[in-house]
Amino acid sequence: MKTTRRDFVKNIAGTTAAIGVLGITGCETSKKDTKETAPLTPKQPEGPAKEKYDVIVVGAGLSGLQAAILLEEAGLNVLVLEGRKRLGGRVYTLENVSGKPEAAGEWIGGNYARMISMVNKLGLEMFTPEMNNDNRPWMYNIKGEFITAKDWSSHPLNPQTGEFRDLLPSRYLRTISNHDNPLKDQPLDAWLKPEFQKYDIPHDQYLRSQGVNEETIRLMNVTIHSGGMHRTSALNELRRYHVMDFNSKLKFPDGTGWKMIKGGNSLLPKAMAESLNNDVLLNKTVVAFREKNSVTEISCADGTAYKADHVICSIPISVLKNVTFEPLIKGITADAIDHVGYGLSIQVHFQVMEPYWEKDGLAPNMWTDGELERIAVRTKRNKIDPDALVVFINGPESLKFRLMTDQEVFTYCQIKLAQLRPSMKGTLKPILIQSCERDIHGAGDWVYWQPGQVTKFGNHMRRRHGNIHFCGEHTAIMERGMEGAFESGERAALEIILES
Repeated sequence: MKTTRRDFVKNIAGTTAAIGVLGITGCETSKKDTKETAPLTPKQPEGPAKEKYDVIVVGAGLSGLQAAILLEEAGLNVLVLEGRKRLGGRVYTLENVSGKPEAAGEWIGGNYARMISMVNKLGLEMFTPEMNNDNRPWMYNIKGEFITAKDWSSHPLNPQTGEFRDLLPSRYLRTISNHDNPLKDQPLDAWLKPEFQKYDIPHDQYLRSQGVNEETIRLMNVTIHSGGMHRTSALNELRRYHVMDFNSKLKFPDGTGWKMIKGGNSLLPKAMAESLNNDVLLNKTVVAFREKNSVTEISCADGTAYKADHVICSIPISVLKNVTFEPLIKGITADAIDHVGYGLSIQVHFQVMEPYWEKDGLAPNMWTDGELERIAVRTKRNKIDPDALVVFINGPESLKFRLMTDQEVFTYCQIKLAQLRPSMKGTLKPILIQSCERDIHGAGDWVYWQPGQVTKFGNHMRRRHGNIHFCGEHTAIMERGMEGAFESGERAALEIILES
């Protein structure tokens, strides 16, 4: 008996429900079907595609690849275009850095049902990392003074009293923002409901209304990824920690809460792309969409053009202001393209040529309220790997690096590190700089909502434009991060399948 597309949708719905259960109870990682997965680079066909496709997916990140796989399973002819010279979008394993750290898209939570299912389906293996940012042993430098974690609770620079006196500064943003969270025990889509719009105000204003003092707010501002506490909606932060709380309650069968993919998380988008019928075309920066007679032509920066009956676009929303649409996008969607932003950050990676912490006897990792913010020796996948260090700066402090070349960034960081901690002078060798915000295809770390934007745009991010359907983590409702990307790709694919 022939399977129709509507039958496929029913099967997907049933599968998604089953995956949801697995996400709650934990999902077995099968080693029986695990294979060694070499880095996969899709072939590059010569010249533009001659045929018209059923669907063209723009963007080979997790959301676009998830959509492409589901569309192919429904029997549609799909082509994926990617502007970068690599797959994965913001999932990016730094192969040239000791220990192969993840530049973004690092942790796979126990509730990442769709992602875990795809990992298992493609025969990849997950493992539990020894350390993450939450349990990293930091040495604190506040107002130029080094303070150990054990001394913080009694230190005169500690701005807290009562229950938060023992709370370390690196935990302020999450813990204090989430204290008495009005979204607690609500469904994950509650942040879009009208009754919570009263929290769509500047986050620092919300915190003051909760009795948080100015010094605490200043220290919380160190780790925020947005343009600053005053430019971030409190509802953005409340939703963020609401989702994180939900995630933290769901464990893997071995009792752990977080995993990574053995060999690097970039193996997942590579394996997803390899499973497709048509090769993903790299270096295809899309510059225009033109719809005529129900067919959309996509133009790329290299002069090639492709046609399809439907398009799924996973380009970050703020990047779309650089893309031409015919007919024009108007109204509230156009306003969102012009005004919604992404998290700001830069990572400056060094190889540690000499263990500076052995010279001064202090912990190697530093959390500061200064210009370089966080300095950490990266978690290694292999214990025999040499040590690598990352300077991780996010939020407003990262903006000055837009004015610098890569070499100037390295030099600036080395000078500032030596001033902060003299034992570091001459011990670091530059490796690379990673910044989604400096990437023309990336826009930033993840979408963040400025005050008033959830109310104005939150329920309109999934609105299609003619034959163009939008996806990406910025359009997700229930989840954030990598699972949010999977959620959005699934939703966009089902929109097309139901029409076909």
